[in-house]
Amino acid sequence: MATLTIRSLPDDVHQRLKGQAKRNRRSLNQEVIAELSAELNSKSDGDRAAAAKERWAQANILAEDLRSKMTTFMTAAEIDEAIKEGRR
Repeated sequence: MATLTIRSLPDDVHQRLKGQAKRNRRSLNQEVIAELSAELNSKSDGDRAAAAKERWAQANILAEDLRSKMTTFMTAAEIDEAIKEGRR
């Protein structure tokens, strides 16, 4: 069997998974496997591809909206600051 490490899991997701695992009388590992399996089995490859295309289209719309609002290009320092702000 393969091993998977998940980094930077948001605390709220971790807490929800722990609570769900407790309610289902499973370990956290078993709960994650059950959730992943259920998600993968619930949708066909075509459904997942269609959903991904829809998310991509929405992202492109948001990006175009942002581009239309920009009057100048950002400097490297401004980009670095925006990245840092997004991580806070």
